[in-house]
Amino acid sequence: MQSLKIKKLAPADDADRIRALEGQVAALRRELLSLRIANAELERVVERDTLTPLYNRRYLINAVNNRLKRLGRYGTRSILVFVDVDGLKSINDSQGHCAGDFALIHIATLLSANVRATDIVARIGGDEFALILEELTREEAVAKLEGLRTVIAETPCEFNGNRLSLGASFGMAVMMESDTDESLVARADADMYGQKRQARGRRVN
Repeated sequence: MQSLKIKKLAPADDADRIRALEGQVAALRRELLSLRIANAELERVVERDTLTPLYNRRYLINAVNNRLKRLGRYGTRSILVFVDVDGLKSINDSQGHCAGDFALIHIATLLSANVRATDIVARIGGDEFALILEELTREEAVAKLEGLRTVIAETPCEFNGNRLSLGASFGMAVMMESDTDESLVARADADMYGQKRQARGRRVN
């Protein structure tokens, strides 16, 4: 049987091979960094509303599920709030959808500016927004929403020299360990529409 002969590499060959491998590793690291940056930007786009600077419904549902898990592990309770903009249909009908879009951006700015950094603000579609308020009691949340209602009603919003009349209705649901994202959203939504019916009833009376 013919014996195998192993070629010994000269020191210079070893050094060249090491440099080549180091160059390949560096190139792969640069490519990986580029992919991570691109993926982060894609995630940012996917999670953001297309009109306002807020998060969208997809991000909100993920955040709700994360907080439900945290509630089960640590007992940290949050409150989901639904916000319905009052008066937007009238603005769209009388002044056009550009005015309506301007009003939505105005509301988004006010909501973001008047909650804490730990809270979440999202636009979930049309004239509806949502908040996740962290570690508040129901009474504290009610007071917070009343303050937001006042800010929205009293902060001037003008488009092309015309004052836009805006208001907001709120509904909330305190997270419970038995909740799913669907049940929590349904309770907050039902509370919001209940509040709107009560408000209409007070205006009629």
